Amino acid sequence: MMSGEIKKSFKVLVVDSHVLIRQILVSIFKEMDEVQSTVSLDLKSVQEIENEIDRIQPDVLFLGLDADTKDEIQLVESIRKNRPGLPVVIMAPLSKKGASITLKALKLGAVEFITKPDRNSGITLSKRHFRKRVVPLIRVIGELNTNLLSVIQSSDLTIPDVEKVLDQKPQKLSSSVELVVIAGCTGGVKELFQLVSELPTGLPTPVVIVQHMPKIYSRKFASELDRITEMNVREAQNDSPLIPGQIYLAPGGYHTIIKSDGYRKVLGIHKGPRENKNRPSIDVTLRSATQAYGNKILTIFLSGGGVDGIAGAKNVYESGGKIILQNSESALLWNLNQKISEQIPDLDHHPTKDIGSKIIKNLFGKKPARSIRYPVKG
Repeated sequence: MMSGEIKKSFKVLVVDSHVLIRQILVSIFKEMDEVQSTVSLDLKSVQEIENEIDRIQPDVLFLGLDADTKDEIQLVESIRKNRPGLPVVIMAPLSKKGASITLKALKLGAVEFITKPDRNSGITLSKRHFRKRVVPLIRVIGELNTNLLSVIQSSDLTIPDVEKVLDQKPQKLSSSVELVVIAGCTGGVKELFQLVSELPTGLPTPVVIVQHMPKIYSRKFASELDRITEMNVREAQNDSPLIPGQIYLAPGGYHTIIKSDGYRKVLGIHKGPRENKNRPSIDVTLRSATQAYGNKILTIFLSGGGVDGIAGAKNVYESGGKIILQNSESALLWNLNQKISEQIPDLDHHPTKDIGSKIIKNLFGKKPARSIRYPVKG
């Protein structure tokens, strides 16, 4: 169940090795009515940080990490194990190392992430960057599914890598669905690791994923997803044909669209204006998808907040496509799906563990005859 009322007096703990970042965040929180107090600390040992958490009893932790090191992952693991009800927001560099540590932390149960601006950018630019992300984040922290957060388990080591199976052919489609679109925001990354690992080889449709994520991070995310499924996962590219059984991830910093190119459907990416403050935008992708595929779309909305996706859901619904919502009990943040369900009644709501089978049922009419995964041999 949801926590109910939005908390209006947060105690915030900021932990980062860079004093300027700590100062900027403290100044932003001081301006917010929702924040009662803010404490900032240097990034110290695991034990020292945990002692401070026990002393301060924060409502949310903004944790700055700089590299994919054993010590930093150990800190995240320890906090999640010993204080599972504490929401942890990761702050990491916009780099390959930053992407790696962030994805590991999200799989361990961190609720969200913020990229750190380049150290060479001025204080004004840095403050503007953080304010855009921090202010809306604080305002949804109180809407997180606290029951799920308290019991959430790490998925980091539960999904084995798989080898690619090159000779698999898509099975014959037994439904009218020709495209699957999966959309997510806060809480969606962890769900996508589980969902993608459960999809069988030989899907008769392409899959397009739109997850709010910056450049560099989305490339690393596609690479990580590619390791846990027999299907190929790659970032969307201009004029790339949509091939059944392939998964395409919207690249950070670009909108991903779908176009008809004669007899085939292809992807396009562009740096158009942000929609709903996002690029990639779920609405942009779904609007183009309904124009290209009409009613032959199955859209899954995972955990997330904000409003990006509401207009897209309406496009899919009005075109006659199908929509599945992750339900409130299994979603870390049900803010977006709640808004969609209020505007489009009678949609199917399912827990995370059932969504994979629901996709398969919509595509095949029943469970496919073969769904074999091949663990990588050590």
